[in-house]
Amino acid sequence: MLSERLKQELNDIVNRILDRCELQWDNTLGKNELIKALLETYAMDTNIPGHPFLGESEYKSDVFVAFMLDMRDSTKHLRQAISARIASVSEMQRVFYEVSALLPAMTKIIREYKGSVTEYLGDGLLALFQLPKQKEEQAEVLHNVINAANTCLEALNQVVNPILNERFGLPKIEIGIGLAFSDAIISHFGLPPHTQVKVIGECIYFASKCSKGRNEIILHEYLKHIWPKSKKGQLRFTKRSFDKFDGYIVTKKSEIERNVG
Repeated sequence: MLSERLKQELNDIVNRILDRCELQWDNTLGKNELIKALLETYAMDTNIPGHPFLGESEYKSDVFVAFMLDMRDSTKHLRQAISARIASVSEMQRVFYEVSALLPAMTKIIREYKGSVTEYLGDGLLALFQLPKQKEEQAEVLHNVINAANTCLEALNQVVNPILNERFGLPKIEIGIGLAFSDAIISHFGLPPHTQVKVIGECIYFASKCSKGRNEIILHEYLKHIWPKSKKGQLRFTKRSFDKFDGYIVTKKSEIERNVG
């Protein structure tokens, strides 16, 4: 849930970052290195949850929920100009501002719910939530996962999009969120001395496949099978078949009732 405290913090973060982005753009004429530099600035919490240290010759395994967030149509935004009568920025500058506003805001929310952003993927991000073995602890983590996803959608509509529209006249951006879980291997990849600790597992593959919706949260069938039961039944799961697996669109019942009303 997007509390007033969090909403105000996100407003401050997005506006502060966009102030910096406008200054950077004006001073460098929009060099491509800007996006990479900005994302590195906010890629501070990149440790794998539960495994903050890993020796160079070590590898470990664990169970994670992968949280993949992806912005829709960024390539289209990059290649197609938008009318100056609609917005004050276009193409590369537009995507630079959109990504710069979106990713730090989403990162803040994921951290609020005890997840860790491990990679920024151009116009999206990968976050991980360590999944305990005990069912009671699993339920708490899964509630954090879905609350983080719902709060990301709320913040997109109540914070990020309104600010981008107010400052630049930009239309709404859309995101997809995919969720999946599996065993995964944690290891060093690359050549010394510039190796990087990464997680490899089915959860990342399936979360990526499930992240193709438009302002939708879609979870993989394996994650649906372990989802904790609730007497109140606050969530509705609507089946969506993919090429080789089933996914489920997750919707809060309160939203469905509000839309019907």
